[in-house]
Amino acid sequence: MNNIFLRKENKEDYYNTEHMVLRAFWNIHDPGCNEHLLVHKLRESPDYLPELSRVAEIDGKIAGAIFASKAKVVDNEKEHEVLTFGPLAVEPSCFSMGVGKALTEELIKLSREEGYSGIVICGEPGYYPRLGFKTCDLFGIIHPDFGNSDAFMAYPLNESFEEIHGTFFESPVFAECEDEEEIREYTKNFPYYKPLKLSAQWLHKERLGRICEVRKNSFKIRFFEEELRAKLKGSFYEDAQKNYPLVGDYVTFLYNRTGDSTILSVCERTSTLKRPDQAKTAVMQYMVANADYTFIVTSLNDDYSFNRIARYASIAFEGNSIPVVILTKSDLCNNVGRYVSEVETISEKIRVHAVSAILDIGLDELEEYFEPGNTICLMGSSGAGKSTLINAIAKEEIMKTSEIREDDSKGRHTTTHRQMIVLKNGVCVIDTPGMREVGMAENEDGIDNTFSDIRELERYCKFSNCRHESEPGCAIKEAIESGKLSRKRYELFKNLGEENRRNHAMKKEISMLAKEYKKFNPKNR
Repeated sequence: MNNIFLRKENKEDYYNTEHMVLRAFWNIHDPGCNEHLLVHKLRESPDYLPELSRVAEIDGKIAGAIFASKAKVVDNEKEHEVLTFGPLAVEPSCFSMGVGKALTEELIKLSREEGYSGIVICGEPGYYPRLGFKTCDLFGIIHPDFGNSDAFMAYPLNESFEEIHGTFFESPVFAECEDEEEIREYTKNFPYYKPLKLSAQWLHKERLGRICEVRKNSFKIRFFEEELRAKLKGSFYEDAQKNYPLVGDYVTFLYNRTGDSTILSVCERTSTLKRPDQAKTAVMQYMVANADYTFIVTSLNDDYSFNRIARYASIAFEGNSIPVVILTKSDLCNNVGRYVSEVETISEKIRVHAVSAILDIGLDELEEYFEPGNTICLMGSSGAGKSTLINAIAKEEIMKTSEIREDDSKGRHTTTHRQMIVLKNGVCVIDTPGMREVGMAENEDGIDNTFSDIRELERYCKFSNCRHESEPGCAIKEAIESGKLSRKRYELFKNLGEENRRNHAMKKEISMLAKEYKKFNPKNR
């Protein structure tokens, strides 16, 4: 408490105060927030009371603020002036330091000295009763929209408040901050934060952040500009059905300023990228969550593999992420067009770009993916140029790079674990360790999506169980003979499908054996 300094706000504080208010309420109740716009408008309202409002400083920085304004309680033709406040905001990195309590108690003291009869607010019912607030039904005061609730509270300042009854009305300015376009435009004045609609809202004690790094049982959470060390709540280890946090996951957590924060839950995902583990046991390895685009980065040297690109694309399609093939080092290749055309035959849904980060060729084509709020997952072999590509687009050295070996064009592992990097414009880039081998399992939908044209051709085969070998009336054979479908692409489709079925069967068998072992293991009796 000794390092919290309370004072009046001045004009030089306005931007920093509003930025703090935005951070305090961002995604807490709904996507984004409007409280920063409310503060901006409230200052111009005749109902605003700057002499009672205060900001809190810690180490010279705005750590909180409370804004007081006039309100009234109307009983038939009788009108009573009361006080209200809102928003009360605390900088997220200053939670649990007593900032909100200090601001509220200061406002109560100042308001009593000014002779106000009482304070009426809509606020967090788990917080304000600890400061002496009581529900308004005890005072005969109702809200014009919802009557009464635990969130509608009052604080008497003197005995005259006992005579006040009726309907509560706050300043009209509180209803003037609901226009979504106006909120969106005003929010552009501040650093970009992504608005999110999640089932976890409304948030109370817990906060919302995003997993930016995973190393075994150690996690880092991106919380605004901070990266917090975190651990899992014990229930994650007790409940096998719970989603284990992945890089890119949005999570709720208990904030801890001095130690590890605690991850409480994983929010619903828009996409999940997974593959069989490298030991080829068909056990699925979950890699990345909530990637809008999957950049399949392959250099146009010995690293290029049509087969591997198709596998990556299937993983992206299966995981509900849009695959974008980036053919790097185009300045070192004499027949770029042939490679682009070949990759485009994998699927009509795949986007392909040939670029040179060194000579700035084709990078402008990638700008559409780097819109604020988008998440891009990088996949590819070591030495494919992932780091160089992102550094060139960001125009700064944000990812480490390493040289490839000249004898085989293979790269050294720059990235050893999955991590998320946030660019200045709000784009999130998730880097993954280089993978030269990509297996298939639980990927039927992804394969079907990648080779949707082949699946469509199969419908026209004479026999529903056609194996596309020697059967008459086979639409696949006809398409290959006519040149409509390349044999190379069909063989890839067939091989990936067989591998997927084989690994899926292996996974089921391993799962069954594990259950049997658990059942008969004496330690489990």
